[in-house]
Amino acid sequence: MAKKIGGTILLPSVVFIIMFIMCRAAGKNYYGTWKMWMTLLPDIALSMSCAFGIGLQFKAGRFDFSGGAIMLLSAIVAGNTAVKAGNNIVLMVVLSMVLCIALSLLVSLLYVYGRLPVIIATIGAALLYESVTCLIFRGGGINIVANMTLNRLSYFPGALVPGALAALLYIFYTYKTTTGRQAELLANNQQSAVNIGIDEKKNVIISYVFSGVIFGLATLIYVGDGIHSASYSSLSTASELFSNILPVFIGLMLAKYCGDAIGIIMGSLTLCLLSYGLKAVFSSQMGSAITTIVTGIFILLLNVFSAQGQTLIRAMLRTFKGGERRG
Repeated sequence: MAKKIGGTILLPSVVFIIMFIMCRAAGKNYYGTWKMWMTLLPDIALSMSCAFGIGLQFKAGRFDFSGGAIMLLSAIVAGNTAVKAGNNIVLMVVLSMVLCIALSLLVSLLYVYGRLPVIIATIGAALLYESVTCLIFRGGGINIVANMTLNRLSYFPGALVPGALAALLYIFYTYKTTTGRQAELLANNQQSAVNIGIDEKKNVIISYVFSGVIFGLATLIYVGDGIHSASYSSLSTASELFSNILPVFIGLMLAKYCGDAIGIIMGSLTLCLLSYGLKAVFSSQMGSAITTIVTGIFILLLNVFSAQGQTLIRAMLRTFKGGERRG
């Protein structure tokens, strides 16, 4: 038990301590305070919600590029419609959920019945959804940062509600549904899983409905956490995919200690602590650039010290010790 708890909290603890020391050395004494956590918790909730939506498909062997475009299009439609309806937050919640589910379902149908590779299907869907964002509401995107009625789910403590629901839904789908358990079989050996009677088409469609619900919950945080412009360049929303898939990698590495769901939460916590600390120490622009570089190196090192990396290191040590004995 101690080994599992230690393995679970090691990464975020080490990152927090290092960033705490760096911030205090730079005179940024607010790192680690309650005010910092009030700012950081919504970022963590958004990061892990997006990661759960991406990870649900990733665990099934599907690399989905459409998640960012689904969230952006849903946020623009739901947010602007809610504003025009007199700042109706209930309408915004309903539209966000319905649109994310519908758009995710459309991706699954394109993949299943279009008989396209999943990468081609999801990239095509992302390009389609991005183009629509430029055509609606005069291409103005969405900005409800100053709207205290609609953005209450984007800040503390409101953001914790969709974040917690996304985590619970991911756990329920992965461990409590037949579709979730079958998805792992399809990922490990698709042909064998089909041969034993698993309906792949049904599995894909149901899984995309679940990921659509999770993306809908993430959109409730995303819509009010900043100014979101329409996508005027191809696959500009892919950055959402690549930034939010990193907690999934960390979660899968930590799965042997705590399961992948808690691992993804720990991954989101770790990366948000790292990003917040670097941006506090350096200027905003420089902090963002350094965060990107350090995050890439951080993930690379994690892969090196993962199970495969540890096996390689142990083999090198055995070789080295054997050479010493022969000498």
